[in-house]
Parts: sequence; C-alpha cells; structure tokens
Amino acid sequence: MSTLRVDSIRGQTADGTNRYVVQVVEGSFSTLTSTTSTSFITTGLEATITPSSTSNKILISVAMNGVHSPETDYVVFHIYKNDVNHHSFSTNVGQNGENDSNSVVHFYLDSPATTSATKYTVYNRSGNGGGVGINNYGIGGNGSTRSTILLQEIAQ
Repeated sequence: MSTLRVDSIRGQTADGTNRYVVQVVEGSFSTLTSTTSTSFITTGLEATITPSSTSNKILISVAMNGVHSPETDYVVFHIYKNDVNHHSFSTNVGQNGENDSNSVVHFYLDSPATTSATKYTVYNRSGNGGGVGINNYGIGGNGSTRSTILLQEIAQ
C-alpha cells in the first residue's frame, strides 16, 4: 500500500490563471445599533487582513441583518479602509408606510496594493435623519441578529 501526502495543491482555474483564495478573515457583531445621524458612524463591523502580495485582491463580503429604516428614509453604508472612506452602497428597507427590517448583502473587490495590515470597517448613516439601525430583529429592537464581514485574499 502507498501513501500520498500533500502539503498543498494549487492548480489553474478554468481561464488558465492561478487565482485562488490565499486566506480568509471574518469579523462579526451582534449588538443592536441605531442612529438618526446623517454623518457616518461606525457599525462596529470590522476585520483586518494582511495581504501576502501587493498584486493580490481582497474580496469583501458584507452581510448585515436586521437593517431597519422608516419608509421615508434609507440607510447609507460606507466601507472604510484603514479609517478612510473607501466605498459606498445604500439601501431603502422601509416599505408600506412603516418600519421594516431586512438583510443587506454586499460584495466589493478591492486592490489594496500592500502587504501591510489593512482594516475594513462598515460605517452607516441615515439618509434623511430618520431612525436607522443594524441587527434589529423585529421592529423596535425586540432581539438581535448577527452581521458579518468576510475578507478573502485572492491570488493574482
């Protein structure tokens, strides 16, 4: 009988390139946060990754649960990279004349061009000054959910 031992296997992808996931880092939080501020505040959702090559990319996946806002408002999110505003996205979860609570999923591919530790943090604000929040399970904050940020370093 023979034994085959392998430390790692890396092959080419379908397009002939050597793109693969080098590392994965996760950050999460489950604290109910809410604001009426129209200035950006941190949600508490963050993660730090140290790329192994300056040519690699970082795939940022954000899943926020229990995002709520009134019908007349919307939530604006920004991803800050090393405490600097870097990328924005927004959602209007209020519907039918009342508060609503939904999930928001967002993907973004970044090219940090560094091998230094890089922190990604999700910030939010109210679009019109109404009450908006994260991790609200049920209207009025009757419980809490968990939100996650996933950073995947992709070899290039």
